[in-house]
Amino acid sequence: MIYLDESGDLGFGPRSSKYFVLAAIITREPDKTSKCIKKIRQQKLPKKYKTIPELKFHNSSQTIRSRVLECVAQTDTDIAYAVLRKHQVYKRLKSQSSILYNYLCGSLISKIITAYKLEDQIKVFVDRSLYGFERENFDNYLTWKACLGNHSEEQNIDPPDIVHIDSRQDKCIQVVDFVAGAINHRYSMDDPTYYNTIEQRVSILMDFFEGKDKN
Repeated sequence: MIYLDESGDLGFGPRSSKYFVLAAIITREPDKTSKCIKKIRQQKLPKKYKTIPELKFHNSSQTIRSRVLECVAQTDTDIAYAVLRKHQVYKRLKSQSSILYNYLCGSLISKIITAYKLEDQIKVFVDRSLYGFERENFDNYLTWKACLGNHSEEQNIDPPDIVHIDSRQDKCIQVVDFVAGAINHRYSMDDPTYYNTIEQRVSILMDFFEGKDKN
């Protein structure tokens, strides 16, 4: 199963993020992966964390971030991600956020399918609030890219089952939020502390447009 989330934004104003990160976790045991959030919830937390509906990287303490990421590193979970260096985006695309977003998602899913030689139908879970773009266009593009994009002619790819889910109800989506946040922190803050915790689980890195650092 593949879970997808992002960190950063696709705006290009003075207050916008410098990087946009799209992260995916490929988990063979989603129940164990989701326990990385459950374990934190079961611990004695400061009162402010008990009132929020879900834990996210941006609203969590350094301790919580580290514990979640350390747990992920110990599971049978692979990480794939794409990082967009926004200063290199063509001017004509800066006003086409939905096209840019769909392209990044499609490219990452296509890369995962090729790298893992996936032919059976895969399930892709995405936060249903992901960037608020039109769901039908997103699903259609992702399906097209998954089935036709950059694959060997020998691969007969079944269309993916794309599931839009409320992140508050799915702890694996919450896990990938922490992963995406840790990756973005590495680039935007030039601080690899969180990233180093999960680096061993990274199997795919797509860097737009600095080239591919790891495959």
